Amino acid sequence: MRWVTYLSPSGGAERPGVVDDGCVFGYPGHESVPALLAENRDALADAYQRALAAPVEIIVEFETRLCAPVRPATPLTLMVGEEEQREIAPELVRGTDDGMVLPSGVASVSAAPGVAAVFGGGHRHAGYCLACLWQTPQGADVALTLGPAIVTGDEFDGSDLTVTAAIEGTVLAETVLDGKLAWTEGLRGDVVAALPARTRPLEPGEELHVDGGVLGEFELRVGSGA
Repeated sequence: MRWVTYLSPSGGAERPGVVDDGCVFGYPGHESVPALLAENRDALADAYQRALAAPVEIIVEFETRLCAPVRPATPLTLMVGEEEQREIAPELVRGTDDGMVLPSGVASVSAAPGVAAVFGGGHRHAGYCLACLWQTPQGADVALTLGPAIVTGDEFDGSDLTVTAAIEGTVLAETVLDGKLAWTEGLRGDVVAALPARTRPLEPGEELHVDGGVLGEFELRVGSGA
């Protein structure tokens, strides 16, 4: 299953949805994506089938304005580099369609691509999504992009997760993580991320393509807004 949070074209509110066959199917209930992920697997699967059977709307995926699939209320725990553990404020979380605006006075940012693990009720692993941490040359956090979708465990076979970040076909950073959650040990929270690789400084106008295979992909132009 692939769950997203998107801006509904009919009203502009954030709404949960599922991705299937190149389209986003708007979930007909009132729960948020985090609330749905907090349920057990059977309840989540039932919600998925409800969205496919009776969607409130159907939107072609590439025309959908995607938000961060989850936006935790508390700081997220990140493993940056090989062993640096740190937290990032939840207000810095962005979706893949939210752009990458440079802070005033900052001429470039680097990107650290990786994977976020999302946990539901009882700290049960609910799924993965792509993650990308943007930082100034001084190491200050600018934003953490999550998305495009949370991909649940039924989509995986335990193989390693590989994420690349490239510009015009040239890979600038590559992350390979254990697909069996070993890297999450010692990281606390409902959303944790590992970001071991980093690109060179990226300047305004450069477009970074982040590809996570089964986790999906997205492109962001440095310096652009939503």
